[in-house]
Amino acid sequence: MRCIYICLGFILTIGCKSNKVDFSLGHIFTDMMVLQQNHTNKIWGTASPNSKITLTSSWGEKVTTLADKEGYWILQLPTPKYDKTLHFNSQTIEVSDSNEVIEINDILIGEVWLASGQSNMKWYMNQCYDCIINQEEEIENSYNPSIRMFSVPQDLSGESIKNRKWMSASAETTGKFSATAYYFARKLHDNLGVPVGIVNTSWGGTRVEAWMSPKKLRTLEETKDQIADDYSFLGYQDYFKKHNDSIAKVNNKKYGYKTYEVPKWTEDKELWSEYEKAWELLDLGDIDFKKIEYDDSLWEIWKPTLNNFGGLVSKGRFEAVFEEADPLLSDGVIWYRTVVNITDPTKDYILHIKKGIDDADQTYFNGKMIGNTFNWSAERNYRIPKEIIRKGENLLSFRVSDLGGGGGFNSEVEILGKNGVIKVPFENFKFKHHSFITNRFNITVHNHTSDELKSLLEQNREDILQGLPLNSPNGFSAMYECMLSPVMPYGIKGVIWYQGEANVKNYHEYTNLFSGMIEDWRSAWSSDLPFYFAQIAPYIYDKNQHSQALRDAQRKTLDRVKNTGMAVLLDIGEENDIHPENKKDVGERLALHTLKNQYNFNLVANGPLYKNHVRKGSRIEVSFDHIVNGLMSNERLTGFEVAGKDGTFYPAFAQIENNKIVVSSNKVTKPVHVRYGWKNWFAGTLFNSEGLPASSFSSL
Repeated sequence: MRCIYICLGFILTIGCKSNKVDFSLGHIFTDMMVLQQNHTNKIWGTASPNSKITLTSSWGEKVTTLADKEGYWILQLPTPKYDKTLHFNSQTIEVSDSNEVIEINDILIGEVWLASGQSNMKWYMNQCYDCIINQEEEIENSYNPSIRMFSVPQDLSGESIKNRKWMSASAETTGKFSATAYYFARKLHDNLGVPVGIVNTSWGGTRVEAWMSPKKLRTLEETKDQIADDYSFLGYQDYFKKHNDSIAKVNNKKYGYKTYEVPKWTEDKELWSEYEKAWELLDLGDIDFKKIEYDDSLWEIWKPTLNNFGGLVSKGRFEAVFEEADPLLSDGVIWYRTVVNITDPTKDYILHIKKGIDDADQTYFNGKMIGNTFNWSAERNYRIPKEIIRKGENLLSFRVSDLGGGGGFNSEVEILGKNGVIKVPFENFKFKHHSFITNRFNITVHNHTSDELKSLLEQNREDILQGLPLNSPNGFSAMYECMLSPVMPYGIKGVIWYQGEANVKNYHEYTNLFSGMIEDWRSAWSSDLPFYFAQIAPYIYDKNQHSQALRDAQRKTLDRVKNTGMAVLLDIGEENDIHPENKKDVGERLALHTLKNQYNFNLVANGPLYKNHVRKGSRIEVSFDHIVNGLMSNERLTGFEVAGKDGTFYPAFAQIENNKIVVSSNKVTKPVHVRYGWKNWFAGTLFNSEGLPASSFSSL
């Protein structure tokens, strides 16, 4: 109960500007919501201190409570077991104090699951063009009023959630559903025949440390020394700002750098135009760069000679010129200018970049803005009106801002006209690396050339990077306080989770951190909630990162924490895309765990998981769990390696014998260790007879 009131405190303090306590419900309680069947559901809100709150439901329950001295209240509302009568007659509840009545309509009673994680869980059904297999057909045919979702908006201020509503699946709405969660819900609904509700609270790029309470972080070896006794994410933002302001002053005094805040992100589409407008108006001392008369003679020519981010090849990526391993340079703000020749200025043209610009661009033609977008993958189609076109030479200029990860042009730049396509080669661009991104939320303007940037002293780099993550979704407990607490402790059956990519760098800590997070959430809900998670899919990470070790850390969590399950994705990764387009298998594999364990279906939910191995002469015999009907391979078994006592692994020949894998290598006469799929990028070759892939593993 103490946790409940702490959560309510977060809900009510975010964005509050008045001491008046209005009669209200938590923001998740809206028309069309789904309540967990056969469960005592917590309903909460605010009212005048000490006022009596009464809730009456259409299925016959009436419960009362008193608001506390600060106006917080919480009720315990029992729901019946689902039956067809409930299906054909949506329900209502009325909540009243002495003066007002709040009515919630079109309520369904069924199964409710919480979906959470980073971008692969957040990934919408219509995130971008061709992002999901058969996405247009799937969305068009998705109508189902019994599948509903409430999506917590990505907004640290807590304002946008006030306007968020539950939505049912339809051609008009499903595009904004989490794809993984939608396929999970559909699989449950198809098998159970009951309404399914999803509470989706996800944020791209977030690490597991952001999803835990300060209290839990203070108990873990990996984080306890970094968390002050009085720390809360929201409470410390003023301190962070003052610290960063002081750092900015030091950098300015030492090196002449000026620091600006990145426009504050919002997912609220009603505020989206304001957000993009803020990028347009952001003055980084660079207003003249878009002008035709600006002298760019000291700018350098773009010479793309390096590898690109994560295997995504485009000569316009930041990482084609600046080392990916150096985020000080491969992130930031870069200006580009080039000349385009147009022979017929009497018609409109379209500036086209099929795969988009990562993350934000303000694009100008002859000094006039033609496009302003913040979306790392969205296709750019900017109209160039004939009124601003000159016959002959025209100036095309871009301000491109990359806040982290890969950045820049994802594909070639083209100008489309009725008479054909004008290619705009990146090698014709002049550019200026104008600003660093520090902590993803500050822009630090410098005056260095590229050569000066690459030779910056280490001391300079340390000074530049000393700021604290102000308003960062990756701040300790940021997601717990701002994305989880507003829906905690809504009545749920369990949790599905898809996250881990953001923790690849500290994979050695992940098993303990992730286990701690699960315990933390279960404590908050006062329940041993089933917790099912997706193992991250293979992908070409930076050569110094070892995502296979993060996958193994996830696998080890299964032994550490009871009532958990893992959907293995070793067969659906994409070599050059960290966001696989196959989200259907992810959602359905997560659903298999729930159907087996919560709803008693007789099925196999897991792919093969490493159990143990024994050496027999020069061969190793590997045993697996979850091979009820045997092992199989769709092709020749690859990806197995063996090592002797020295721990040096060599590729091994592998075959299935008596539902075990026997491996050997002529380079290792006395093998001791074995591993499988031990690479960032690997396409699984081992499955059980149900077609579920085996997890990668290492016995070392």
